[in-house]
Amino acid sequence: METIFSSIDVLIVGAGPTGLTLACDLARRNISHRIIDKNTVYNVASRSKAIQPRSLEVVDDLEAIDYILDTGVVDLPVRYYTADGKSIDKPSITVAASSKFETPYRHPVWIAQFDVEKALRDCYVILGGQVELGIEAVKLVQDLDGVTVTVKTSQGEEQIHARYVVGADGGKSNIRKFIQLPLVGETYDDERWYLGDIQLEGLDRDRIHIWTSSEGMLGITPLPKSNIWQLQATISAEIQNPAEPSLELYQTMLDQRAGTGRVKLTHASWLSIYRINVRMVECYHSHRVFLAGDAAHVHSPAGGQGMNTGMQDAYNLGWKLAAVLQGADTHLLHTYDEERRPIAQAVLQDSSKKIKAVTATVTESGSLSQSLSTISDDLTSGLSISYRSSSLTRSFTGKNTPLLLPGDRAPNADILQSEKFSGTIFDLLRGTHWTVLAFVNHTDSSILENLTHDQLRLYSILPSHTERTDHIIDKAGNAYRIYNISNEELLLIRPDGYIALRTSIEESRSILQYLNAIYYLS
Repeated sequence: METIFSSIDVLIVGAGPTGLTLACDLARRNISHRIIDKNTVYNVASRSKAIQPRSLEVVDDLEAIDYILDTGVVDLPVRYYTADGKSIDKPSITVAASSKFETPYRHPVWIAQFDVEKALRDCYVILGGQVELGIEAVKLVQDLDGVTVTVKTSQGEEQIHARYVVGADGGKSNIRKFIQLPLVGETYDDERWYLGDIQLEGLDRDRIHIWTSSEGMLGITPLPKSNIWQLQATISAEIQNPAEPSLELYQTMLDQRAGTGRVKLTHASWLSIYRINVRMVECYHSHRVFLAGDAAHVHSPAGGQGMNTGMQDAYNLGWKLAAVLQGADTHLLHTYDEERRPIAQAVLQDSSKKIKAVTATVTESGSLSQSLSTISDDLTSGLSISYRSSSLTRSFTGKNTPLLLPGDRAPNADILQSEKFSGTIFDLLRGTHWTVLAFVNHTDSSILENLTHDQLRLYSILPSHTERTDHIIDKAGNAYRIYNISNEELLLIRPDGYIALRTSIEESRSILQYLNAIYYLS
């Protein structure tokens, strides 16, 4: 059978949340790319079941937020059952992020991973894309000009030549194996869980149900807008060879822990044994091949970080790939590893600490309730992520150091108005561009006239007391308060919503100097 040859700028391998986030970002930037997945059908397993505030901001920017908010739920309380048959109701184990982060999405949203994937796929289709299923990467060769990936399809083989390849193909990543970047870390051999997507009779769907006993914990979580529940049950460390997961096995566990006949399992669409791994690669790329999501880092499920960290990896990488393909300095791609790997390291450490607290308390409902209540916090929200030490960040040199520094996430602020605009800071940032927020006291500043660049949008934001309608006015003073503005200032915001530079209006030339250093423009 004849081998087909094709070429593309970016090949994305893996169509989970990470790969789809990247595909959406590249599609809206008009970057030539393909996204392939070895599976012949879309994922129907719940896997991750919560999307965090920072990831909600990402899907908002990609304009995939509506389906997620319509499908997911914010408040999902917990009912704990003890060995003697009693129960106690507790609030949701997820908590709102601190108000200091100024986001429209303070609350994590309970939603199955397959629904997040659907939201991103629908967005991708609107952008003109289509996931290619049933295509498996079986070989990879790099040269100075790009990467040739041999893929196997039902029709035979194809060789795809790409300028860059991104492996978003999960913890068992073929792409990672091809470039010989092993996951370094450890496996918690004694910490194993039965997982499954099931249907059942006998439980209310308005809460999570958790049973504790001497045998461990068994939890059942309703997945929103469906008749599916996700089951999670600890496996005792004393059991060396756990039985294969089955509906009958899960029913037996429920009967033992909840009482015979109280809950009846009727169907299972996905069953699995999960072993906790805490591992990551020592570098996120090898020449022109990049890794993202579980292909680069795997960790415990505590805090709901896996899917979210991967989506944020892709969001960091997308604009950088596009910029380099459009002529930017290739060093920009090295900042992907520089910025994202320390984040993954922090997530690994935090989630490992939290899962150990949970597993130490799985036999007693009061202790388990306490340990689960500490899983969700500002760190897991993703809103506290900062790149202050990144080589892309320019240190602040002003006299009075503000609370919000270069490298920090640009927060939202609402009630901005002009003749043609009524909205928020996030409305101004949404899209593929760099943004300058010019906090000025007047509108006739000649200093800003030359602040033009193909990649840049400039918005002058005037104080609330200004009597003008043809410029954006901070009507409630929120933007000036949140961004700690005391004098006229310029803030350069990256395409992924992080502050790159903060300077006085007199130093406006530093904005173009910064962009020119990246894009080689004069």
